[in-house]
Amino acid sequence: MKPRNQRNHPENAGKTRRPFRRLLALALAAVLLGFAGTLILVETRPAFGAEVAGRLRDVFGPRFVAGLETIVFRAQDALEQWRYRSGVEQAEAPWEAAATTTPAPATPTPSPQAETATPGAVEPTPAQSAAPSATPTTTPDLWEPPDLAPFGDLAGEGVWGPYLYDRAGEVVAMRTFLQPDPDRPYAIVAVVAIDLDRADLHFVLGFNDPALPDGPKGDGRIPEADRQASVLLAAFNGGFRAINGFFGAMAGGVVALPPIDGLATVGIYRDGSVAIGAWGEEITDDPELAAWRQNCPLVIRAGAITPQVYNDSIVDWGGTISNQIVTRRSGLGLDAAGRTLYYFAGPSLSMPALADAMLAA
Repeated sequence: MKPRNQRNHPENAGKTRRPFRRLLALALAAVLLGFAGTLILVETRPAFGAEVAGRLRDVFGPRFVAGLETIVFRAQDALEQWRYRSGVEQAEAPWEAAATTTPAPATPTPSPQAETATPGAVEPTPAQSAAPSATPTTTPDLWEPPDLAPFGDLAGEGVWGPYLYDRAGEVVAMRTFLQPDPDRPYAIVAVVAIDLDRADLHFVLGFNDPALPDGPKGDGRIPEADRQASVLLAAFNGGFRAINGFFGAMAGGVVALPPIDGLATVGIYRDGSVAIGAWGEEITDDPELAAWRQNCPLVIRAGAITPQVYNDSIVDWGGTISNQIVTRRSGLGLDAAGRTLYYFAGPSLSMPALADAMLAA
């Protein structure tokens, strides 16, 4: 038995702290390993990965989870850079450049029911895109944007090829790819250009998010009439949880979340036209708006990259501590005439790299 004054003696303080520190270190290591495992599962089971990430945010908060993501993403990026710089891996084009052709009309398989169909952030890798199965035939009046100046030296970079077709067999979307990051040859951005004279953009609210706790929600379904063969061309989901981002969203007259002035907004009008701009400036409340969706600031404005792209803000760009953290990213853009919609998506992208690809197109 020790005198009371010895129990808190400085010599004994370290002895009592060490087991606690070890337990804390082990707990943190377990969380990091578990989170790393979750990220791996995201590649094979996206729904499971999203559910686990959501629960972690509920318990620890979005900033804590973003910190874990930062650690893991940096480790992944360091490994990828080593593999390419050491010659273990070589950068490859995600597909071969296609000839300027149009297929004969074909009946495609209907797309499966989608949980959401929102402008935003599905992150398909370029290699997952499939070429049309119909036999192509040359046509003299093919719609085609001008080729893009390549960033790297991969064959076919910046060269447009046919990608999506309507029921008459006419091309309604072209695709190409860009390699915008000289330090990361594996960071390839798939670019899809969609002819808005031949295709319409729609937006469906998710059945759970985005919405206020007691606010109206959507059903998360693409309408049956749109899920018909040769009618539905593509779907991409990018819903966000209201707890993590209060970006405005409206579809079919239902305002799930109110708009925020200054945020980048995709507006879809009743006549089928599409606009992209800042809410309260280029886009304002209008009875002719059939739907709108907000997400972060504008990346490109008046033909130039906006300064916020380089501001390293977790608030502006969501989910990462710094814009230099590379992760899967996506974006939407319009040409100056507002008739060509561009969709961008790719892995291992920083915000500046994505912005460079968007500006190039």
